[in-house]
Amino acid sequence: MQSFSLCVAVAAISSMLACSSGGDGGNQGFNTGNPMTTAGTTSVGAGGTPGASGSAATTAGAATAGAATAGTAGVSNDAGSGGVSSTGGSAGATSSAGAGGMSVSGGPSAVLKSSGCGKPLPTNQVKTVIGMRTGYTEYHVKQTGTTITVAHPEKAVDRQFFVRVPVDYDPNKAYRVVYIYQGCSANANEGDTATYPLFNEAQGGTEQAIYVAVSLPPNHPNNNCYDNRAGNESQEWEAFQMFHDKVEANYCTDNNRIYVTGYSSGGWIANMFSCYFGGVPTPPRKFLPKWAVRGRAATSGGLIPDNMPACNGAVAALYLHDAGDTTNLIAGSKLGLDNTLKQNNCTGSQTAKWAGMSDVCVQYTDCPKDYPVVFCTTNGQGHNDQSNRAIPGFKKFFDMMNPP
Repeated sequence: MQSFSLCVAVAAISSMLACSSGGDGGNQGFNTGNPMTTAGTTSVGAGGTPGASGSAATTAGAATAGAATAGTAGVSNDAGSGGVSSTGGSAGATSSAGAGGMSVSGGPSAVLKSSGCGKPLPTNQVKTVIGMRTGYTEYHVKQTGTTITVAHPEKAVDRQFFVRVPVDYDPNKAYRVVYIYQGCSANANEGDTATYPLFNEAQGGTEQAIYVAVSLPPNHPNNNCYDNRAGNESQEWEAFQMFHDKVEANYCTDNNRIYVTGYSSGGWIANMFSCYFGGVPTPPRKFLPKWAVRGRAATSGGLIPDNMPACNGAVAALYLHDAGDTTNLIAGSKLGLDNTLKQNNCTGSQTAKWAGMSDVCVQYTDCPKDYPVVFCTTNGQGHNDQSNRAIPGFKKFFDMMNPP
């Protein structure tokens, strides 16, 4: 097995991270393959006056906005039948370079239609109701316990996720695919109800995407959160490939516009994936070797621990964090910002107000236009999911990468 560089500890952030990290062991920098950026060196600008919160502060697991009654979810006919095997080389390949060198076939503007294009919807697909959670169709895959480095038999568990398509879904049109991860919870079966309703256009979202809502792992590897502290040995690497293999084979997705979003623990997952799944490296990485995560957008996330694989290429990133969040300190997102700028070769970039939310967000204008970087600082929201900002903000951010 090819070895991976260990990242260097860059900050000691003492905080209670019960909702996301299970401890402060996650407050380390990404391994970009270059000398590590020192924490706190990036200016993120002052947050403007926050808008009214869409809801009262939520519990860690629940994105409260748009929690319409979810109809009975359909279950995939072939779900759980042995799972989806991982592909790619036997070694977990990584690059020692930062961002920039790994390209996606056709360039970032190209539309890469998935193998599911041209196929009818699965027969069990729940009919979508506009603005409602009804339409999420349930799937399961069986993990093998494989990680980037060593096998973990205890992580060979069933994983649940849900897929929702536009009401006017066209099997020949490639849609952006948005994976949505939730906050921590004792319930491992609520991906369709505890994630952001990014489809809700009344709240500033869009129906014109394929949404994949991911439930928590049933083995509870990290204090009822996702497995976001285990680094190379996380079960989430394999799980993500299994999810996307199933989705891109059954739905018409644009494999050049794969996005990951999340709140709290889900924000930690977005940080993990934007590093390892950024770019398409040569030699191929162990998981998801053919495709790249184009962008990530998350609220109140944190950083991954050391023992993390190196970053593989540029990625678009939006960080939304409240300055007064005492559950996940904003310092964690600032560390993530420093590493994203390094990953995208735009450390030291100038900033300007981001039109998407100009009162609280700045864009790093020297970063590649195909991989924009935005940081948003709010005040007075604490560890709230900030759905009133996240839903329209994530949509506007991903629109920046629409095909010409």
